Amino acid sequence: MSLAHLSVAMSAVSLALYATMIALFARALWTRPTARRPKLYRAPRVTIFKPLAGCDDDLEDNLESFARIDYPSFEILLGVADGSDPAFAAARRFAARHPELDARVIVTDPDAATNPKVAQLIGLEGVATGEIYVISDSNVRVPPSYLWSLVAELDGEGVGMATSVFAGSGERTLGAALENLQICASSMPGLVAMNTVSRRTLTVGKSMAVRRRDLTRLGGFLAVGGFLAEDYMLGRRFLDAGFTVRTSLDVVDNRNVRCTVARTLERHTRWAKMRRSLFPSGFALEPVLTPVVVASFGVLVAPSKTTVAALAIVGLAQTVCALLAVRLVRGHGLAWWYAPLEIARSYVTLFCWLRAWGSRRIAWRGHPFELGPGSTIVPVSAQDERSGRAGQPA
Repeated sequence: MSLAHLSVAMSAVSLALYATMIALFARALWTRPTARRPKLYRAPRVTIFKPLAGCDDDLEDNLESFARIDYPSFEILLGVADGSDPAFAAARRFAARHPELDARVIVTDPDAATNPKVAQLIGLEGVATGEIYVISDSNVRVPPSYLWSLVAELDGEGVGMATSVFAGSGERTLGAALENLQICASSMPGLVAMNTVSRRTLTVGKSMAVRRRDLTRLGGFLAVGGFLAEDYMLGRRFLDAGFTVRTSLDVVDNRNVRCTVARTLERHTRWAKMRRSLFPSGFALEPVLTPVVVASFGVLVAPSKTTVAALAIVGLAQTVCALLAVRLVRGHGLAWWYAPLEIARSYVTLFCWLRAWGSRRIAWRGHPFELGPGSTIVPVSAQDERSGRAGQPA
């Protein structure tokens, strides 16, 4: 077999893997139950944890979606690490607009854990009254059925955690469109496909739920306070303890509206470094799941009409699959002028993947860290930062 034919074969394998991932994602969404109130014998009280930091895109509108939740008994704890944070004022305005809600703004201790988000969760955990804890990021917007869906997933023998599928939405800039395309055409299809074929369910902290008693038994949020991937590690703790973890297919929105391209690159480089620390072998093979990258490599190593034609076919097929995935998870597609963006996203993903090999240094919520195996994080001192011994910024 010639090098050109081998390159074409590798491109075909990559495309088949990507198409299979999208097909598993589509099957899961097509066969999900119609959104309705589940038949539960009781509705346990829920505490919603909202760790806030800075003004995310559409923060106040995102918070407003929680005022429309249809559920009989819940409280919302809005946590900020500093009263001068602009999110503090937004949280107070939300609570003041909705006196009918049990919503409280809590200033948390930033030194409660190494991971700044977990430090907020620990502070909120200390005042929570719910039987079920729901962790929901500040850039998440939810449907009225949100809590019923998560509570229903937990209502099963041996189920310890539920995690939500989310869709990137709201793009008004190129960077935001790239971010939302990555979520809808790669991150979420990959997560749902993996959770479909594996018993070791992956968990994402954008939106997840646990029972208070089970979390307490496993050491609370403090047990994952030294990891960047606190959501993944918390899921591992539940699985290792013999619990089942389920995925809720009641899609929530992850709002990315005005993100810059530079911000998207920084964020996905950080996530790539995190995946590298969690799954070194699997991370090395990640480009195989991006057919355009594999086909482009084929053109580079064996330039010919055959490999160029393969790249064109693969590029078109991947773009169609990606745009279908976006429409399926969001209920509507990207604007037509973003259609060629899937090709650019492929190379952006490769760029972030390559950057992740160059350094273990990350920045998270304004704090520099050194990233170790298993996503452990160690704060970088000012002296180390100046000397550069901790590596270059992400």
